[in-house]
Amino acid sequence: MFGTVMASIGIGLGVLVVFLAAFVILKTLLYSPPQKKADKKEFVDVDGQNVAERLGLAVQQRTISYHEPEKMDGNAFLGLHRLFQTLYPQVHAKLTREIINDYSLLFTWEGKDPSLKPIMLTSHLDVVPADESPEGGWTHPPFSGVVADGYVWGRGTLDIKSGVIGILEAVEYLLKQGFQPERTVYLGFGHDEEIGGERGAKAIAELLNSRGVQLGSLLDEGGSVIDGFLPGVDRQVGVIGISEKGYISLKFTVEMDGGHSSMPAQETAIGVLSRAIASLELNPMPPHLEVIEFLMSYLGSALPFTQRLLFANTWLFGGLLKKKLAEANLLNAAIRTTTAPTIFNAGMKDNILPAKAEAVVNFRILPGDDLRTVYEMVLERINDERVKVTPYQGETLEGESGWDPSPVADTDSAYYLRLARLTKEAFPDALVAPYLVLGGTDARHYGLVTPNALRFTPILMTKEGLASVHGVNEKLSLKECSRMVGFYIAYIQEIANLPGDLDLEPEPEVEEIEEELIAVGPEQEPVAAMGEAQLEELDEALEDTEEGSAEG
Repeated sequence: MFGTVMASIGIGLGVLVVFLAAFVILKTLLYSPPQKKADKKEFVDVDGQNVAERLGLAVQQRTISYHEPEKMDGNAFLGLHRLFQTLYPQVHAKLTREIINDYSLLFTWEGKDPSLKPIMLTSHLDVVPADESPEGGWTHPPFSGVVADGYVWGRGTLDIKSGVIGILEAVEYLLKQGFQPERTVYLGFGHDEEIGGERGAKAIAELLNSRGVQLGSLLDEGGSVIDGFLPGVDRQVGVIGISEKGYISLKFTVEMDGGHSSMPAQETAIGVLSRAIASLELNPMPPHLEVIEFLMSYLGSALPFTQRLLFANTWLFGGLLKKKLAEANLLNAAIRTTTAPTIFNAGMKDNILPAKAEAVVNFRILPGDDLRTVYEMVLERINDERVKVTPYQGETLEGESGWDPSPVADTDSAYYLRLARLTKEAFPDALVAPYLVLGGTDARHYGLVTPNALRFTPILMTKEGLASVHGVNEKLSLKECSRMVGFYIAYIQEIANLPGDLDLEPEPEVEEIEEELIAVGPEQEPVAAMGEAQLEELDEALEDTEEGSAEG
């Protein structure tokens, strides 16, 4: 009898295992259908050499931004303004130009129909410093703007004077062709994005808001087409930023008795502070899979079967997946609030114990966390009252020193779907997906005037290119110079001529449209993952606008 019972249990368990395995495999096979290729589109053929040469002239203006106002070289920014006037006479003759806080620029291109929501394209004029010494490692000096070996070289060629030049080139071309947009088009170029954008983009956004301007959408930097984005996937991926991580830098201070190094106390200021920082690194913020799951709902079909199985069955393999993702810096940053010690100051002589030690740690905040929860987790991990934790700048967590993750743009909007389709048309071999921007951009300031802040620069980025941003040998190829301008021309033609009824909230579709939801942000706001069906339906709805959008 006992043997019969055990046999029955064994059979039951075997059936359960088979059923579970079949269920896991079925979910994997159905996970993230393959993306369809876009139809071939003819973009304007732009001379990349000419664009590169003009970008090189912009690079030569050393528009470096500093937190200390006295370090800012205003003449460099004004020189860049004068260069734009020379290179783009049609832009300056036919658009209204305003100078914001001395150095930022706002252009207004009036549309035919003032009842339509305007659109905006933004980029920034400032760059980070570069080591100009012979030991700095640059093949060509970082502010030479030289065109050589098929590239234009220098600081800002990727981040992101290229965006400014690309947008101005596109508008100048369209003006020469007699194109006039249906919607008003704003161009916004801040001068201090690299130090937070408080006097640039934020001031521009506040000015537009004070005038009652509400944008249909905004396009800024943040994503691009990346070669080698996914480990194990030999496909380019165009990532369109729909949100960006929050930011906070905290200062850690320990004050203890100093003295002579020959008679050290058992604990010193440097030792206490070092243990606190080590504790933060050894106990990182908790991982969350929601954001990466949302991304992979677009890209999962391209993954090798084993990786696809993990993402399709996070209910079973979530723990293993978190460990695997944490092994890659980029993917680790997509699943958690990151912890990065960046400054450490203590001591002045090798035989003196310092009475004070300070460090700064930067946190990039994942949607789902916020400034307050990060601060509380930091205190919990340190658990030492001798370590004083304060904002690195300012008196409060929110403000100059930090901000929460930005709102999430609507991937169901015509603005996102058109941008995604244009990306596929310009980069036929690429997959396209929404993306959480890991760094900071000016786009976050424009939440005042639009819910649809999208972050994408239409260039192909290699791993080498990504490493050169804020690094050494930043450069942009002539091919990408050409493709970038052609893309911006097509983008303005299409987005500025979208019909007005697309500004309305879309009615929910019931016809077999399956939505995959993720929870993002402190309030767990749902965001729908869009499929190809919606894209095709939007294309059909907008088919009658295609011919007019292509003119000019």
